[in-house]
Amino acid sequence: MFKDLKSNGFNIEDTWTENIVYFKNLYLCVSMATWMIILGADCSKNKKSKIIGATKKIHNKIVRIYSLFTSGMKWFNRCYDSSAKKYKLRFDFILYDI
Repeated sequence: MFKDLKSNGFNIEDTWTENIVYFKNLYLCVSMATWMIILGADCSKNKKSKIIGATKKIHNKIVRIYSLFTSGMKWFNRCYDSSAKKYKLRFDFILYDI
């Protein structure tokens, strides 16, 4: 994630403001985007991508047609909109007190 925050990804170090509120909001957005990518990777790993239509069979190979971010967003929306609670997000947040 360090490389994503630096010049090869979100380019956080080149923000134009010194306002801490702006930076906190920016960091929140980057964190949420990273969480969607992690959710999309978990979706691919646990074979949930077939449910959201993120894969397609082409020439007897399974090819991913959505990015990990898009897969994560689609899975999040599927779980959020599930009225029968058929699909659930399972995660643990660990907070550290420094």
